[in-house]
Amino acid sequence: MRNNIWAALCLCLAAGSVYADAGDIKARQQYMKEWRGLNKQMGNILKSSNAQNFPAKEFAALAAQLNSTANEPWEYYGPGTNGDNSEAKAAVWEKPQQFQAAIKRFNQAAAALNQAAAGGNYQTVKTSFDKVAQSCKACHQAFKE
Repeated sequence: MRNNIWAALCLCLAAGSVYADAGDIKARQQYMKEWRGLNKQMGNILKSSNAQNFPAKEFAALAAQLNSTANEPWEYYGPGTNGDNSEAKAAVWEKPQQFQAAIKRFNQAAAALNQAAAGGNYQTVKTSFDKVAQSCKACHQAFKE
């Protein structure tokens, strides 16, 4: 009987490492969903305005929100968190240095956007927003299904 308990425990531990923690996947997907919404709002503002009518305070609030959460989802990409409901490629865990570099580029772009938005210059904000979009796109191409 003791061997059966030990075998069952080993089987449970092995299954636990194969299936990702649904909480981690859901948490990181929530951040990405929030960011997608923020990026859409900011993009719409930039498309519908120009240097003369740019709603700088409104945009700055959105950029600050993005920047304040820029480091949040990464803790949810721990070992064993690439399950059936995940859109993350195995490259996240197979190439951790490249993934960390992509995170760093995004965080720097979000911080630069936040700073540009605080300054309120439409063209500077537009350029910074484009860099955020480029960092998102590059990361998704390399690390998202």
